[in-house]
Amino acid sequence: MAYSYSAIKDFEGCPKRYHEVRIVKRFKQADTEATLYGTAVHKAFEDYVKDKTPLPGQFAQFQPFVEPLATLEGDIRCEEKLGVRRDFSPCGFFDQDVWIRGIPDYLAINPNRKVARVADYKTGKSSRYADSAQLELMAAMIMAHHPEVQTVKGALLFVVAKDVIKSEYIRAQLPEIWSKWAGRIGSIESALDVNVWNPRPSALCKFCPVKDCPHN
Repeated sequence: MAYSYSAIKDFEGCPKRYHEVRIVKRFKQADTEATLYGTAVHKAFEDYVKDKTPLPGQFAQFQPFVEPLATLEGDIRCEEKLGVRRDFSPCGFFDQDVWIRGIPDYLAINPNRKVARVADYKTGKSSRYADSAQLELMAAMIMAHHPEVQTVKGALLFVVAKDVIKSEYIRAQLPEIWSKWAGRIGSIESALDVNVWNPRPSALCKFCPVKDCPHN
């Protein structure tokens, strides 16, 4: 098994949905208007940062968010695939021994200052329930792949809600960060060991693809 931030969140949201969608694959999470919109925004931002391709007209209002990213000092990368093994050493995204995977929307490495900046684009209408833990995990993966980096400055860019959630991590925090995420993954592996995937009812049940669940 290889894990990711989104997979761990899916399991914690509802183990039954995680099992049906990600393990046995009986159901598939269909694209929605919102997810398609988010994909289009991500592509527009990537094209702007990499090639200075002007934002399409419908995204022009997001220029203040993407412009600073394109001008930051350092080695700028978009959608870089990162993998980490169970011993927290770096590896390829598709390596057989990969343990956890991540793809930062935006990454800038400044080796001279020993700083990396990472950003994830969000197109939700509110930042009220923003989860900066995503940045924490990404920071740990970046530091695994770039030993010269001592500090990772992260941002969740809620471009529609016009908000930015910032956080910062240093290399000294890595043992604590990895211990936390290993524990969260351990909960999934415990469910795998006993093959028990209890549903966790919530307000999101009506959007769940698992149509034969009694809570849907």
